[in-house]
Amino acid sequence: MPRLEKWVGWSFAFLSPNTWTTLSLFVAFAAYIAVLYDRPFLGAIIFAVSALMDLIDGKVARYKGTATRLGAFWDGTIDRFVDALMILCLFSLEFPPAILPVGILLFLLLFFTLLPPFIVAYANHRGAVPDPTEKVIWRFAFRIEYIVLFIAAILINGWSPHWSLYLVYAALVLMVATVIQSIILVFVKSGNYPQQ
Repeated sequence: MPRLEKWVGWSFAFLSPNTWTTLSLFVAFAAYIAVLYDRPFLGAIIFAVSALMDLIDGKVARYKGTATRLGAFWDGTIDRFVDALMILCLFSLEFPPAILPVGILLFLLLFFTLLPPFIVAYANHRGAVPDPTEKVIWRFAFRIEYIVLFIAAILINGWSPHWSLYLVYAALVLMVATVIQSIILVFVKSGNYPQQ
């Protein structure tokens, strides 16, 4: 939706893209604090604001014509911090007994959530699959899919810890599938590039 993207870029161009990126981390930290102080509904709303700010930074960069590789690096780095903060919030919530101990389940969720961007970046860095725009190695889950699951799990935990746990399971299954898919695609797509 080019018109909407342009409007967002124009509307929020009063701050630089990197400022929006950095602010999204501070907002996510405020959300984390809200959840720690037993305000999961407020925390989920603030995490949603942080996610929207993450969308704004790229639109502003394209609108202003200031998109840079350093900005893309900063955006991806901050995204990982925000993802970790969301999962850390889950550690503070009450869940019913799970198949695995909840701590292990959430550690696996953290690991498999952080791994796909690393796989793509490392394949690009090592030249196995040059993919600086992350369009060659397509993934089941980019960021929006699992963020929606994380925010929903935080949001409904107070009303239904069981459904909150089911959302955590869904996120874990999605991220494990994404990791497997990313690894397979690196091997498949690497045949299109010299490997010497």
